[in-house]
Amino acid sequence: MVTFSSLLTGLGFTALGLGCPFLLYVCAFGGSSSGTIGHIHDQLVGCHFLGYCFGPRCMKVFRKVERVCCWKPNPLLQLFYVALMAGGFTLFALHSLPFFPNPRLAAWHRYTAYATMLGGMLLFVVASFADPGTVTAASARRYSRIPYDQVLYEPKMCRTCLIVRPPRSKHCVICNKCVARFDHHCPWLNSCVGERNYRWFLLFLLYHSFLCAYAVYLHGRIIYHLAVDVHRLPEAYYHDAEGKPQPVSYWQCFQYLFLHHNIIMAIGIFTAVIGLALFGFWAYHMYLVYCGTTTNETFKWADLKDELVAQEQRRLALLGEKDTRRVSVDMPDNVYNQGCLGNLSEVLWPPSSHARGDCCPVVKAFPVRPSGGAAASTEGSSNTAGGGPPPDEDAGEEEEEDYEDSDDGATLPGASLPAAPAAAAVVGNESKKSK
Repeated sequence: MVTFSSLLTGLGFTALGLGCPFLLYVCAFGGSSSGTIGHIHDQLVGCHFLGYCFGPRCMKVFRKVERVCCWKPNPLLQLFYVALMAGGFTLFALHSLPFFPNPRLAAWHRYTAYATMLGGMLLFVVASFADPGTVTAASARRYSRIPYDQVLYEPKMCRTCLIVRPPRSKHCVICNKCVARFDHHCPWLNSCVGERNYRWFLLFLLYHSFLCAYAVYLHGRIIYHLAVDVHRLPEAYYHDAEGKPQPVSYWQCFQYLFLHHNIIMAIGIFTAVIGLALFGFWAYHMYLVYCGTTTNETFKWADLKDELVAQEQRRLALLGEKDTRRVSVDMPDNVYNQGCLGNLSEVLWPPSSHARGDCCPVVKAFPVRPSGGAAASTEGSSNTAGGGPPPDEDAGEEEEEDYEDSDDGATLPGASLPAAPAAAAVVGNESKKSK
């Protein structure tokens, strides 16, 4: 019979299991939404609720802490990962290893558990310290083996590093450097994920998904041994109100095991949730590989589509169309999509790893900044990111203070389309009237 307390416990676990992933999703990806999700993201990440509860002074202090923790390179999450792995394995050694071996689990799992844990730590070190593909004046040529697509990328000067960015690169405001084939900045690795360490990042996600799945298997076998061989729960029963014996339910078995072996049950549940999250994240990145794009480029494609839709809506409005809400536009092709095998090969064997430095596009030379940054001496276009000469040192510092990349907010090349004939005629008539 289900009691009220057990019902509340089940509802609490369900709310925790659904609420935590939702809040993590909102905090991590809600910034790209302009609806309700985006509003919740702004309230959570923007510290507005702290201002409502504790006043503006508390919010100001928290913003300074956020700037140091979120907008500067720091090893906080790396240390948290190490502490999580060390603490979890300590609990495993104290509470789970004593049940190795048992009739449901072979003795050799005791050694493979240590080896699997050690492999995860070694892979974490490799992924954290591998070069993501830092672009400098000396290494710019090796990252320029692919063309500019003139849709998302065109020859552009990085106003911080003072180098011409290779195609698919981006300046990371946290690491303060340009990264080839920039995907995203990973705080768990305290590094950017780019062309040269993307393979290690994918392997890190896949391996830790396997590590969590292996931990779930081990604890599942231990729990099965405890339930069947030790406590003999399949034979357990209780007497109902009429005095008749009734077999215990699965939920009652779960409550009993959680009460007597809570650490083992908690480790199994925790690793199952984390493993599913890591595998889902790995699957998402494999989908990006399949499409021949990156996390950064998915936002660029979304911005490009919004700009093209807005242009088409303005064109239809000038033509007298009343309903301009449902507008479809033809998106340009992704020239970087080389097919599934080609994209995977590009990730596993980056083009820069076998570049000889003879494929740099021809761009005009730019003056070298006297102090800081990388000197640019590549050849091609005379257009800088801002349409003029590179800004001075103070302008670069002010831009970094705003946490913006030097191309953020700029119109994408693919959205710079000529105006519609009807729109041009209207503008021409208005200019004549003003004269």
